[in-house]
Amino acid sequence: LRYLKGIPVGLEELWLDGDCVAEISKQDLSESLYLYYRRALGLWVMRADDSVGLGIVPNWTPSEFTLQAGVATVQIDRLSWSQTGAAIEASRSWIDTSKARYVARLR
Repeated sequence: LRYLKGIPVGLEELWLDGDCVAEISKQDLSESLYLYYRRALGLWVMRADDSVGLGIVPNWTPSEFTLQAGVATVQIDRLSWSQTGAAIEASRSWIDTSKARYVARLR
């Protein structure tokens, strides 16, 4: 879940290339996944392509997310590349547009 001032506003599903790391424990992670990639894995996300459209909230959505499974909302699909040029991460996100808006910043 993604939070804004303590309120769940987004849901995110990520896939990291298995060649980057075999397993990630919850204790290894912080609020910044890209910071974890850099510090623990030596990876920098240098480029990302986002595609924004309409999607359906998945059936595995946690109860604390304000949108129910099956509801239509903004869906963002992202493919990210590392400093070596390899595609390393794919993600899909759903945003509750009544509480937040989508902003992407890669710096």
